[in-house]
Amino acid sequence: MKNKKRMKASVFIRKYWRLIFGGTIIGIIILCSIFAPLLTKCDPELVDTSIKKAMMSPEHPFGTDNLGRDIWARILYGSRNTLIIAIGAELLCTVAGAVLGLLCGYYKKVEKILMRFLDAFSTIPNLLLCMMMVSIFGAGIPNLIIALSIGGIPGTARMVRNQVLSIKEKEYVESEIAMGASDARIIFKHILPNCFSYLIVRFSNGLSGSVMSMTSLSFLGLGLDPTKASWGGIVNEAQDYMFARPHVLVAVTVAISLTVLGFSILGDGVRDLLDPKL
Repeated sequence: MKNKKRMKASVFIRKYWRLIFGGTIIGIIILCSIFAPLLTKCDPELVDTSIKKAMMSPEHPFGTDNLGRDIWARILYGSRNTLIIAIGAELLCTVAGAVLGLLCGYYKKVEKILMRFLDAFSTIPNLLLCMMMVSIFGAGIPNLIIALSIGGIPGTARMVRNQVLSIKEKEYVESEIAMGASDARIIFKHILPNCFSYLIVRFSNGLSGSVMSMTSLSFLGLGLDPTKASWGGIVNEAQDYMFARPHVLVAVTVAISLTVLGFSILGDGVRDLLDPKL
């Protein structure tokens, strides 16, 4: 009996190692962001010029920046802002894309107008679109979430539309239409539930791209306010002393790379779990 359980466990690990490995990385990063006050006693926004450019010490494990702010604290608290914006942007992108995709796939008149607009909109590079949005509406977490989500909406809508067109041809949907079922009943009871697995995979796979876009905007000075902790902002500031204190740039780069890697592997694992045919 024990051997069978061990065999089942080993098969599960071999089959879904991406889900386990990626989930472990992201779980650790999320825990670090949640329990940041327990991992450091320093305020990430506290300016103290008397200790600016301090070297590594027990009190400041990665030293301080040009304004005397603790770098370890800024990396920890920066993970909060990065995760909130990345997850919020992908959630908004997934919901908005699903709604538009359902409308385009179910109503042919809507598709003729809306899909042409979305196709034209998708030709704009995502990072350029984000920069335009932030420049017009300003920085801040809500504006960044909206800016990062807009670029992915056309792709999500197109994916959902294709699924709706396929599901509409199923016999059980055609029988519901023949019996006079309302559009809302058909969409929310039969079509949308069949799109959930694709939407979850799209959401999980898009998180790594949102983290990179968020970091790029902060690096260019178009993300959060410079006083707020953000990984891109730390990379930008670390350029000034990258040869004198390279550990600062290495630390924040490792944090970014692990997060992107974790989300990428986790997305592949979710895809393997929900859609093994792929």
